[in-house]
Amino acid sequence: MTRLSKSQLCILETLKAASGPVPARALAGSDADPAAIEGDLKALAQTGFLTRNSKSVRITEIGLAALEPVPKPTAKPKSKNAEPKPTTKKARLIELLMAKDGVTVPALAETLGWLPHTTRAALTGLKKDGMTITRLPPEVGSRASRYTLGSAKESA
Repeated sequence: MTRLSKSQLCILETLKAASGPVPARALAGSDADPAAIEGDLKALAQTGFLTRNSKSVRITEIGLAALEPVPKPTAKPKSKNAEPKPTTKKARLIELLMAKDGVTVPALAETLGWLPHTTRAALTGLKKDGMTITRLPPEVGSRASRYTLGSAKESA
């Protein structure tokens, strides 16, 4: 998984703290190079961590998930009844696909720690399991299509 730079983390933290879209020009600090901020915004948008339009920037669910600390492994409880069911990557994939705005393959690969071809294969596997994957058009300024989870197929 690609590590985020300090400035990218700062941008995501600022967007997380905001209750809605933030004007892009408000992200430029007095000491920051505007070209560097523009590059960071472009990189974060391409990975699906934020969405942009001509005037504002908004953090996505994937961007929020990227800010969550990675839990450290704990000792397993001795009782099977007390052991929580581990979250699988397939379950996490399904959770990410439930995003209202959809999610791109590069963003899924980044979040799940997979390669893009593995991510596309997992989407195919979900289709074979009877789930409907809906392809949405790319965001403005992006070439990557977005995908979202539809309803399950009717059994005949």
